Amino acid sequence: MSEPTLFVEGPRARIELHRPEKRNRIEPSDLVTLYDIFEQIDADLEIRTVVLTASGPVFCSGYHLGALGGENDREAEPQRQVSFGDACDRLEALRVPTICALNGSVYGGGTDLALACDFRIGIEGSRLGMPAAKIGLQYYSGGLRRYVTRMSPGAAKRMFLTALPVPADELLRFGYLDEVVPEDRLEARVDELASAIEALAPLAIANMKRAINDIANGDPDWGAIDEGAAATMKSEDHREGIRALRENRPPLFHGR
Repeated sequence: MSEPTLFVEGPRARIELHRPEKRNRIEPSDLVTLYDIFEQIDADLEIRTVVLTASGPVFCSGYHLGALGGENDREAEPQRQVSFGDACDRLEALRVPTICALNGSVYGGGTDLALACDFRIGIEGSRLGMPAAKIGLQYYSGGLRRYVTRMSPGAAKRMFLTALPVPADELLRFGYLDEVVPEDRLEARVDELASAIEALAPLAIANMKRAINDIANGDPDWGAIDEGAAATMKSEDHREGIRALRENRPPLFHGR
């Protein structure tokens, strides 16, 4: 396999990057594929979580530098164009919570692909590399926004203005990673987190994810947020949650 692939099992979608011989670098056509996968996920109301991961020892080495420099094979370029920033923005805006299972180190644009997810679990010994300044580039606006709002200006400066590799323990301290686990615990820990989310009320989760993102980005529609809260008060899921609490049993939510 080479293009990113979507697998759906029950309430969980799994997206895998499949170019290990190139350290899972992202080609222009991959961005179109990823964008279409994100659209497909949002249209499937049975999906409650998304796991993004990769094959091989590196999560992602970023965008194909040859394509950045115009050296890509024109015949291989997709007819429809999707920018790296647009693909990451679409991932960030997904209705359901997303977990990035960072199976190895991550570089360049791959760091934003992970940062666009709601949770990031990395493995011991991995690191992040941000080479934008090494190749004379300013990073695109959406990626810079995510770095600053999801971590801090200081952490963003450490990564972008020094181009020095950042080890997993520092990524945890900066808030880039939510957890660091041994490599042989990654799949199990991701499954634990995804299962916990999948047991919750989908409508409430979707509304709160959207509201938190809007507040973090400094552009909240407080009226819409309050309307979302009111809608969940009237939902079947809320009534089911109350019944389950009274009956001392796990709730069965349907997103209505």
